[in-house]
Amino acid sequence: MRFVRSLAVGAVAIGATAGLGVLGAGSASALGVTPLPGGVQVDMNHDETVWAHQNKVGAVVAGLPSAAAKSFGTTLDAATELSQTYPKGRVSFSAFGPITDPSGVIVAFEE
Repeated sequence: MRFVRSLAVGAVAIGATAGLGVLGAGSASALGVTPLPGGVQVDMNHDETVWAHQNKVGAVVAGLPSAAAKSFGTTLDAATELSQTYPKGRVSFSAFGPITDPSGVIVAFEE
C-alpha cells in the first residue's frame, strides 16, 4: 500500500502526459515511467515536454495544498518552458513522497 501511495506524487504529471497519445500530439510517444523506491522517474521526449508546457502540467502540481508541491510544480513549469525552446529539448524528473508533499529532482535537457 505504501508503494502505491508513493507513486501518487508523479501521477498528476504522468496522467497528463499520457494524454498525448489520446490527443494525437505524438503517436510515437516515448514517455518513460520507471518506479523507484518511494517514488517514480518520468522521462519525457520533446513533444511531451512541449505538451506539458502548453498545458501547464506544473501549475496543476503547484496548485496542490503544500509548499513543496508549489515549488515542485513551479520548477517543472520552468524546466518545460526552457526545454521546449530547443529542437530536441526534453525534461526528466524523479518524484518521491506523497502527492501532497513531493520532493525530487527535475532536469531540463537542451540537446
